Amino acid sequence: MSYWLKVVFVDNNELFLEDTEKHYISDDLEMLEVTTSKEVIIVPVRQIKYVSCDGSVFKQMEA
Repeated sequence: MSYWLKVVFVDNNELFLEDTEKHYISDDLEMLEVTTSKEVIIVPVRQIKYVSCDGSVFKQMEA
């Protein structure tokens, strides 16, 4: 499953990825690692203002 992910940096530059396969923050909370179908991107957390993603990555609760 792929989804979109948007990373906004503290200097207001944006990184928009449409083919993200997974993303997570390292155990030491220093790096955000994003895996796409073509590459792995590593971003220092201190450079990130916020991250947003497609809501479909979260498990849907059944009523």
